[in-house]
Amino acid sequence: MANGRILVVDDERFFQELFRDVLTGAGHAVRTSSSAEEALEVLAAERVDLLLTDMVMPGLDGLGLIREARRRDPELEVVAVTGREDVKLAVESMKAGCSDFLTKPLEPGELLRVAERVLARVRLRREHSQLLTENLEFVKAQALYRQGLQILATLDGERLVDLALSVLARTTDAQGAALWVADEKGQLALRGYRGLVDRAALPVRVDPRDPAFADALRGGAPFLAPDGWGGEAFLVPLVADDEPLGLALLSDRARGRFGRDEHAAALVVADFTAIAVKNARRFQAVERVGLRDRETGAYNLSYFVDYAGKEFYKARRYGRAFSLVVLSVDNVEQLRKEAGREPFRRLMRDLVAAVGRAVRDADILAKVSESEYYVLLPETDYFGALMFVRRATEEVRREASVRTMEERVPVLLSIGAASFPKDGEDFDELLHWARDRVQDQRGSLLRRLHLGDLEPGAFWELTDVLLSGSARLPDSSASARLQPDAELFAAAQREAAREIARDPRARGLLYVGLRSALAASPVRAALPAGDPAARAGDPSARVYLLGPRGTDAEAAPHPLVTEVYVDGDQRFAGHEFLLFLSERSAYALLSGPDGRTFHTSDMPLVDALVSKLQSAYDLQPI
Repeated sequence: MANGRILVVDDERFFQELFRDVLTGAGHAVRTSSSAEEALEVLAAERVDLLLTDMVMPGLDGLGLIREARRRDPELEVVAVTGREDVKLAVESMKAGCSDFLTKPLEPGELLRVAERVLARVRLRREHSQLLTENLEFVKAQALYRQGLQILATLDGERLVDLALSVLARTTDAQGAALWVADEKGQLALRGYRGLVDRAALPVRVDPRDPAFADALRGGAPFLAPDGWGGEAFLVPLVADDEPLGLALLSDRARGRFGRDEHAAALVVADFTAIAVKNARRFQAVERVGLRDRETGAYNLSYFVDYAGKEFYKARRYGRAFSLVVLSVDNVEQLRKEAGREPFRRLMRDLVAAVGRAVRDADILAKVSESEYYVLLPETDYFGALMFVRRATEEVRREASVRTMEERVPVLLSIGAASFPKDGEDFDELLHWARDRVQDQRGSLLRRLHLGDLEPGAFWELTDVLLSGSARLPDSSASARLQPDAELFAAAQREAAREIARDPRARGLLYVGLRSALAASPVRAALPAGDPAARAGDPSARVYLLGPRGTDAEAAPHPLVTEVYVDGDQRFAGHEFLLFLSERSAYALLSGPDGRTFHTSDMPLVDALVSKLQSAYDLQPI
């Protein structure tokens, strides 16, 4: 095996062959050139360990060759050879970067000794450089490993997201980073982002079964991000035990472009993070088991407060919503007295279990006292909280032990919800508004007139009860029966439309039931104009017109309006109604035969009317 690669440059063939024979015999690989120009071409194309050059040559001389070669490669070893003893030339060659200087005629032994000495320095320098590179790589690997251990030691989910984003950005020199983590349904939900990231351009959820991501996630290797997710960006999957647990985005490298080193570092951090996510979930499951009330299985209040604090931090940092729900069993003492101790304990355990069937894995149901419970609903706005209240109420009413008890005494369950940041930005504010809405439910006509006992789809039955004079309205009620007024229904439609116009992006539902053709509804003209393309997929304000199709010309479509035709439904021939439910207000106006009219701002009652209308006509829920 050759010890070194040597280029011999001499304009005389005799010396070329002499030097080559001596050096080749010692095991070196030798190339020869007859001019400095030819030698520079060889140096440009090949790696050379030693340049052995004559100093006196036609054209570019040895000194010029040495200077040019060393300019191109400052670490190139050079030995100069000349046929005459010239101290000045020797000095100039040394200044140009020569390692040694030989004179002709040469002794083969002396040539070999000089070549071996120079090549030994080359080998030593390369070994040192390789060792230094390996040491630097080792130091980098150790630093990455230590950061990975720090990630593995983090069992708090939110802190884990922040730490992983920080390490990913630091190790890849990325100016922007985002992280999606698998939720309880297996969808990858956006949990955090930092730096130069356009939040609006990032999807809230990524479906791991989507063909655009499925193969890449299974492969586990970094891959390019879709257009629009950032400038120069790539994605790296978080996979543990062949299960996709997350996806990280790195974008806009501060210096240069992302390459193999950055992809490899991101993959290492992603592997640590995937394991940490799995460990954090296991720890949370174990932690929750030890923090439950023995009687009901609900979490204790200290755990709830700790969890709520983390939710406030997350919501403030990433601009998310969440809701607090207060559940109150208003007649606990009466139930205990009527049922007896053990049946009462079973009843409360079953009631809490029924509410628990309505919560998601990320939701927290906690016991405050024997009669009061809190529910924290992460990433849930006020409308989402109303949907939870409906589900929880239905589950409780379906519970066998509750139905058995209500044959003897009613189970009075009052539920109120408040959401961040709409209702407040600290726990006390949310709790105040949630309890205030519990009071609203206690005082609602729904409770006072026992209207909640009607079947889910009994919209018209509830309407008839409210319109009839048989049910007396308390003086303190937020409801009233009115004298016939031909203009009231049209005025109410226009006012509801103006309320939507004040903030078209605020979530709200408006249902208008008409006796006449839908095209004639005053609400359509009063609604704010909008671009249908811009409103596509927008989940905010929605208006539904219900009634006969009619024979008049159809009105121009409006992006907020959905028409629901109910041709042949005779109940619309004698009734009109308006139901408005938003994050800020609730209002219902019912008009029956002979001009009988009822209106209310009773939030629980309006929600009950909306719910029963949706059930009766298979309309989409909130």
